[in-house]
Amino acid sequence: MGKATVVLALFVAACSPGEGSDSTTSAPLPSTTATVAGQTTTPPPSPSTTTLPTTTTTTIATTTTTELLDGEWADEPLVTTAFGALGWWDGEAWVDAAGGGALPVSGGEDYQVVVLDQLDRTTGGPPTNVCGPLDLIGVELDEPDLLGEFPGPYGVAISAPWTLQPHLFEELEDDGTYAAFAAELLAASGLEVAEPAIKQLFRADLEGDGVNEVLVVAEDVTPGFIMEEGDYSIAFVRKVVDGDVQTMILGQTVVLDDADEFSGAFSFGGVADFNGDGKMEIIHNGAYFESFGLGIWEYVNDDLGVVEVLGVGCGS
Repeated sequence: MGKATVVLALFVAACSPGEGSDSTTSAPLPSTTATVAGQTTTPPPSPSTTTLPTTTTTTIATTTTTELLDGEWADEPLVTTAFGALGWWDGEAWVDAAGGGALPVSGGEDYQVVVLDQLDRTTGGPPTNVCGPLDLIGVELDEPDLLGEFPGPYGVAISAPWTLQPHLFEELEDDGTYAAFAAELLAASGLEVAEPAIKQLFRADLEGDGVNEVLVVAEDVTPGFIMEEGDYSIAFVRKVVDGDVQTMILGQTVVLDDADEFSGAFSFGGVADFNGDGKMEIIHNGAYFESFGLGIWEYVNDDLGVVEVLGVGCGS
C-alpha cells in the first residue's frame, strides 16, 4: 500500500513579494460558526462545528448600497448545488443544511449561479432528496448544467438578489512565481517537484479592502484518480498580513510512493458574496474517484485565515 498525505486547512506564514499592499485590516463576522473539513477521500460526513470568537466590529451589508435584482428570492437565501444543499446565512450565523432543519425555500425561487467569473440565473423546485447514495436534501434546478461538471471547477447557486462579485476577481498567467511557491509547499510535505504545473491562478479582493488575495491550484494527477508516485494536487491562498505573506492551504494530496488507491484533485469554483455582507467567500472543490465535495470558505480574520463554513459531498 502506498503512502499518500492529504492535508486540509493549513495556515502558515512566509515572506515574499507582496500580493496587495503592505498591511490589511478585516472585520470578522459576529457569531460565525466554522465547519472544518476532515481528511477523507470519500464523501465527507457531516462536519463538526466550532464557534468563532464574537467581535463587536460590525459590517455594512452590500444590500444597503447595491441595486437588487428583480425576481422571486428566498428570505434566507439558500446556497445549493445540483447534488445537495450546503446551507444558508440566517442573519447572524451560517446554518448547515444537514442539521439546520427545513430548507428556507418552498419552490419557484430564482437562483443566481456563479462558476469562476461567469454569472447565470435559473430557478429551483421544492426541497427534495438528491444524491442517491446519501439521500441528501436539496432542490432540483431547472438548469443544473450551468454549475459545471465533474471533476470541476464546479460552482453553486444561491437564491439571493444582491451582487455576488462586488470586488476584483480575475484570472492570472503565472510567470513562474507561483509555481515556485507551490514547489516550496510540496517540498515541505516531502515531494520534490522542480516546476509544478499551475492549474488555476486567480487574483481577488475578497474583503473589498484593496488588499488582494491570490488563489492557486498546482496539480499533476494520474487520469482516473489512480495514485502514482509523484502525483500532487494542492490548492492554496496567499494574502499579505501586516507586511508578511501568509499561505493558507485549503486542500492537498501528495503521493510519496507507488499506491493502488485513488487520489484527490482540487480546484476553485469561483468567489461570491454568499451572505450579503459585501465580502466574498471562496468556492472550493475536491474530486475523489466517484465522489465530489464542495465547500464555501470565508476569510474570518488575520489569525484564523480562511475557514470552511459550509460544505456538501456526494458519491460512493
